[in-house]
Amino acid sequence: MELNSAILKRNAGLIYGVIILLGTILSGIVYNSTQNIKQNALLLVDHEIKVFERLQNLNSLFIEQELYLNEYYANQNREVYQTNFNATADKVSSDLVELAKVGVGLEYINQLSLIQLETIKLASEFDDNMQLGDASDSKMWDLARTHLEILAMYRIQIKPVIAKITESTNERIVKQYNNTKQSLDTTNQIVLAYSVMIILIAYFVGRAIRTSIMVSVRNRRLALFPERNPNAILSIDVTNEVKYTNPAMLRLLTNLKIDIDEFKEVIAIPLKETKSKVCTNHDQQDKFEVEIGDSTLECNLHWLSDLENWDLHILDITLKKRAEAQMHYQAFHDMETGLFNKNQFLADLEKVCEIDKNSVVGLVEVRHYSHLITRLGLQQTSEIIVQLALLLNKELKTLLQDVPHTLYRTSDKQFSVVVQSDICNREIANLVNKLEKIIETFSFENTVNLELDFGFTCFPEHASEAQTIVKSATIALDSAIKIDHSSLVIFSEQLGDSISKEIELTNDLRVAIEKQQLELYFQPQLDIQKNQIIGVETLIRWQLRDKFIPPIDFIPLAEKTGLIVPLGDWILLNACNKAAALIEQGYKDIVVAINISPQQFNHPSFYDTVVGVLEKTQVPAENIELEITEGVIMYNETDTIAMLQKLKDSGVKLSIDDFGTGYSSLSYLKQFPIDKLKIDQSFIRQIELNKDDKAIVSTVIELGNNLGLTLIAEGVEELSHMEILSDLGCQEIQGYYFSRPLPSAKLDLFLTEFGAKNQHSNT
Repeated sequence: MELNSAILKRNAGLIYGVIILLGTILSGIVYNSTQNIKQNALLLVDHEIKVFERLQNLNSLFIEQELYLNEYYANQNREVYQTNFNATADKVSSDLVELAKVGVGLEYINQLSLIQLETIKLASEFDDNMQLGDASDSKMWDLARTHLEILAMYRIQIKPVIAKITESTNERIVKQYNNTKQSLDTTNQIVLAYSVMIILIAYFVGRAIRTSIMVSVRNRRLALFPERNPNAILSIDVTNEVKYTNPAMLRLLTNLKIDIDEFKEVIAIPLKETKSKVCTNHDQQDKFEVEIGDSTLECNLHWLSDLENWDLHILDITLKKRAEAQMHYQAFHDMETGLFNKNQFLADLEKVCEIDKNSVVGLVEVRHYSHLITRLGLQQTSEIIVQLALLLNKELKTLLQDVPHTLYRTSDKQFSVVVQSDICNREIANLVNKLEKIIETFSFENTVNLELDFGFTCFPEHASEAQTIVKSATIALDSAIKIDHSSLVIFSEQLGDSISKEIELTNDLRVAIEKQQLELYFQPQLDIQKNQIIGVETLIRWQLRDKFIPPIDFIPLAEKTGLIVPLGDWILLNACNKAAALIEQGYKDIVVAINISPQQFNHPSFYDTVVGVLEKTQVPAENIELEITEGVIMYNETDTIAMLQKLKDSGVKLSIDDFGTGYSSLSYLKQFPIDKLKIDQSFIRQIELNKDDKAIVSTVIELGNNLGLTLIAEGVEELSHMEILSDLGCQEIQGYYFSRPLPSAKLDLFLTEFGAKNQHSNT
């Protein structure tokens, strides 16, 4: 085989040598031919260029002759004629001779020579006239001008002759250029064709040689493959007699501490079954696994029909199996606590649904988990959660005893439990109560007491699918988290309906905001001291499927879902548009009050939004009042002061809404740049009957007046309310006594009627 390879290599070398030699010879011939063509072309071009140069020079000389005679005429300087003109005439004669030498057509040379002779003769007559004529005689000058005109005519006659010579020369150049180019193209094509031929020959010959060599090498490698294969190979015949074992097989037997007969005995049953499958399915191979001691072997069985042998390729997959087991464990276990994780929880829920046996599913969440991290840090919090997991797992086993159950850790702060028993609500409550008492008495890390929230649901009473089980349990848990005085909520149909309606209402609200299906109402505000409408408060109204949805239903929902920010931006824009319309109608001093939610106020782009809307609507800032609740200004006091000051600097008015119902503090009244206090309607409703309400309102009014703030009372529904407020010194009111909230068109009508009424009263 090595000899054959050497012969192939030698033959390939000879072929390549011949090809290279032929290519070199042909390349030399082609190159020499190309150089000759190039040289001839250059000589021709140089020859014709000289013709062009002579023609250009000849044309210039004829012009010079004319110019010299014109100068002679103008200056009567005969030396110009004798010297310059005659010298130029000699050059013309010389150029005509040169043109004749380079092959310019004789008929053209004769025409030019004849014109030149006539020119010289005419010049001589011109000279005689200039010398012998009487300068004072006008006839002499007339004759001289006639001579010059004839001379100009000769110069004009020259041009078509020169143009014909030029055209003839161009045709010769183009023809020669095309011939030369064609020759060069032909030569290049020959070279290219030969080169391609050589390359193709070399490629196919080389490929054939390489294929032959590779086949030889591959056959040799295949022959050595079993011997050098790191995996064990065992060959047996149809009677299970061993025909061959490679070195790797012997090493494997040594590591397993068994001999070949013991190995055959271990694999006998799976080997027989796999042989049967291969024969039945008419396949060429199949595989099986066996365990010998701590090792797992993968055996690939191949039927070699040409040799009538079975080849068994054996691979030690012990480490792979261990890695798969570890990956499976990590996929379905929480690594910190050792409990099953969310993946196993969902898988077990599917099994619960398949078994169709009554079960209880609960979610357990650590209350104030984020505060715990803030206080203790992530590491210590994780250690506490691990302690909690161990405690819950231990106590559930104790409390549930023989009842099948499983505890899972489904998130950083949440556990889940599946109890495969039909326990009732009371039993669930007792279980949670006992767990809470145990948790209360246990001190984590000797410093922390944890509180938990529980949400439970029952299968199949509340849900019949894994997804809905998780959903109903989550709804119960969320409800438990919201209720301060209770840590346990068990799902019910009423709770599910309530959440479903909330979700549906949220989706409807989102669509209403996107499609601008909401409407603004405006409640007029009255200065009771001057009997003037000084402003309006903007209120939002929503009509869904011919039914008005109370703001108390959808505003908290918007705050909960984050829709309050786009909703607030929409209200701000449309309220400013209304303010612009009112100002255009002549109500220059009217102020439009707009309620700002805490989320909207704390949004990073809130200030830019306000300024942008003012610029867009072209509303003077002093005509806009932003109403902010006390809850907004009690947190992040520094940031709040900065934001309020920026808004104040922009020109808008600021008021505190529902004053007295939140965290009323005298300090922020002094620190914050507010303009107005709005007394909550809860103090106005029974002010004529309740002395405490009247005393509180009186104090607030006096306080506001002393601080230079405007006071407005909302919820004024009776004449007695307004009279008491007027006596106490309150400047402004709003409420049903004066006007209900009005849609935009009715507000315009109300303002018009009120203005006409006041004007009539004053008259």
